[in-house]
Amino acid sequence: MNWKNKLYFGDNLDILRDKIADNFVDLIYLDPPFKSGKTYNIIFRPESNNIKGATAQIQTFEDTWKWGEEAAQNYYGLIQETITKEKANPKLIELMKAMRSYLGECSIMAYLCMMAPRLLEMKRVLKDTGSIYLHCDPTASHYLKLLMDAIFGVDNFRNEITWERSTASGGKAGGYKFVPAHDIIFSYVKDINNFVFERQYIAYTKEYIKERFKYTDENGRIYRLQLSNRKQYLDESKGKPVSDIWTDIFPINPMAIEKLGYPTQKPETLLERIIKASSNEGDIVLDPFCGCGTAVVVAEKLKRR
Repeated sequence: MNWKNKLYFGDNLDILRDKIADNFVDLIYLDPPFKSGKTYNIIFRPESNNIKGATAQIQTFEDTWKWGEEAAQNYYGLIQETITKEKANPKLIELMKAMRSYLGECSIMAYLCMMAPRLLEMKRVLKDTGSIYLHCDPTASHYLKLLMDAIFGVDNFRNEITWERSTASGGKAGGYKFVPAHDIIFSYVKDINNFVFERQYIAYTKEYIKERFKYTDENGRIYRLQLSNRKQYLDESKGKPVSDIWTDIFPINPMAIEKLGYPTQKPETLLERIIKASSNEGDIVLDPFCGCGTAVVVAEKLKRR
């Protein structure tokens, strides 16, 4: 009853380890840096350039990774169990050693050494009934799935969601490859036998209704016949169940009210689907990388904590 929403500033590994209790969070959504190789220098765009002190709120982060002292500390701290409360299991340690042997001391290995201990702490703070959604792109998704399998367990994998974040156009076509247009969202649970999930639906299109719901009964109700000759009435139908390919959620329009100027900002509708599917009102939602705060904004709108 005395809960207050919280926003922490700092290294999320320190905050996860030192500020958040075991089995405390119902849903985790993380949208970490993707190892895009880009430098982002607009974190916060003030409403007016005349606001005094506004420049103090503008920061730069580099989504570029290189092997160095920090990466080595993450690596050895993980396998020697000195930087996390949740101890790395033998499979994770074995995996990290194998990836270092295979990849070498390179940028992607530095990125994975940053992610592994943080994912380990996320498992600790997640409730036994909780879910985690990891948003990434094909640059490192295959390596991140290995980490998720080792930390959360292969049996607790739920979905690899493909989100079509943009459509191919002449302006984006370049080089000798197909135009990149999607992100990946991995969904895992803490316990495959006990978790929260509410199926989501997409409204039928007019074309779909016209094609499938061809009949009208004596009361004027529109229906279709299922294979078992059962009648499915349109006014009782929730719509089309959402699959693991999301093409109906569009990137933020440049003129949208919610657009903040944050370079990797995700649309609120994307978070609405995830939060509605895997949490209930009053549940606690954690976004450990935060970005521009879309997840926490949507969580509050949906009466989550």
